Amino acid sequence: MTRKLERKLIYIGAIWEMITGLITILLYASYIKKQGLGVKETSFAKVEAIQSVFGSLYMFSVTFGMLFIAIGLINFLVAKNLKDNEVTVKVPIWLFIIGLASYFLMDILSSLMFLSAGILALAKNKSIVKLSDMVGQKTA
Repeated sequence: MTRKLERKLIYIGAIWEMITGLITILLYASYIKKQGLGVKETSFAKVEAIQSVFGSLYMFSVTFGMLFIAIGLINFLVAKNLKDNEVTVKVPIWLFIIGLASYFLMDILSSLMFLSAGILALAKNKSIVKLSDMVGQKTA
């Protein structure tokens, strides 16, 4: 059985995660940085404290975006190494974990793609096992 549909779903999810990561880094993080630089207060200590908070938020958002990009790259490798007519156990588990994490992070598109690919992978695993059992019984 071919795993063409799973590969496509994983590729779509991976591309979306990379786009989300780039948007987070380029747009959202730079917006946070500008907000921190634009703080005007009378006390130097208050300005420094507020800019420190915005700097921490900036670093968090950049790290979060990099995490999305890294997961997208990992999913590209997973999709590339997904083999036809072979039972895979770890790939559906990975897809469910990433799908649930995406769901909790409110990334609905990635969640749908990865959970759908995981369900399809499990269903095709079952079909591959049944077909191999039927072929084994015919030759015996």
